[in-house]
Amino acid sequence: MSPYEIELLNEVTIIIPTYEPTIFELERAIEYWRDKPVTVHVLEGSENAWFPVGVISGSPNIFYFHLPRTVHQTALMNLYANFVNGSVLTKTRFCALGGTDDFYTVSGLIDSLKILTSNPSIDAVAGRVLTYKTRKKLLWYHKYTPRQNWSDLESESLQNRLSTGSSWFLYAVCRTERFNKFLNICYEEKKFSEICSNVHEWMFIVLCKAMFRTKYIDSVQLVRQDNVVREKKEQLTKAKSDAQLTWDEFITSSPDEVYIDEIKTQLVKGFSEVTPLTEHPMNIELAGEQIRLAQEKALRSKSTHLKNKTFKSVLGSILFFFLPGLNVFSDRPRRLKYLWRNPKYQYSPEQQKEVEEIEKLLLKPREELRLRANI
Repeated sequence: MSPYEIELLNEVTIIIPTYEPTIFELERAIEYWRDKPVTVHVLEGSENAWFPVGVISGSPNIFYFHLPRTVHQTALMNLYANFVNGSVLTKTRFCALGGTDDFYTVSGLIDSLKILTSNPSIDAVAGRVLTYKTRKKLLWYHKYTPRQNWSDLESESLQNRLSTGSSWFLYAVCRTERFNKFLNICYEEKKFSEICSNVHEWMFIVLCKAMFRTKYIDSVQLVRQDNVVREKKEQLTKAKSDAQLTWDEFITSSPDEVYIDEIKTQLVKGFSEVTPLTEHPMNIELAGEQIRLAQEKALRSKSTHLKNKTFKSVLGSILFFFLPGLNVFSDRPRRLKYLWRNPKYQYSPEQQKEVEEIEKLLLKPREELRLRANI
């Protein structure tokens, strides 16, 4: 790593909001980041602190903040509040949001930071996401691939950015000042939070396109675990509590206008951050249009029923078992050594080495980590 690259990495903060059931993942995340010249803020919401608050022992670049939930606060709303808390704490020029089981590659960060420092017209940089999951062995694949040309997200036009089907949702390296405003708008607790906290995630998807002119880099920027459904009842991965509606249920149930007005207000705040004063009156109509499109999409989704596995899908699974190299199966999970042979994607030797090191960390027993929590 050159002195210039180290200087770049010193300008970024990784914000990691977390919660109690991910303790081993958090310990691994600390292990991953402790030797890298990146500032890391861990905001943790369990009842009891796992580490002494402040600088992590032996890791002057990692800071631990214990911010437990209040009496009437759900685990999910505590997580959202800590997104906002993390934005307030960040002092570097650039930042990125991550989970305890997410690993930004150093090469991906450096490539992103070079673009942001050299091109003031770009607000965020997103890259390829490499996904892993455990099925007896660690398997790897590209679950989140761009569906269309991401250059649409670089457009100066707010309407053009909103009309594209692509978004980076959660994972990108951003300019801190813009990202702080963005998180505060998306995750400010409102009346609708009580019945549908998923509204915040929908606003995130809309506003990450609206508020950021985003450049996409065709290299692995992030390594991410596939979605995991855990057994413990209080896990955030539970789809919703009995008192909560999903986003589709909420937006198709003719919700009270008070809720809709709140959502419009938040969208308009975001739109107005990136448009001239003369266009602000149009932002109200644009916010209403986004809600209307979301209602139409949810209704279409509601009318589509899940189908049982067809003969074609079963046959595909059999063929993949015997002939995994066929191009049609290029995005199916596979062991890392076979992923490198996939002709659909190109990986530099540097990126291969980075991912292999992450795999070693994922397979490392907890006893071999240099720092463990007080549990």
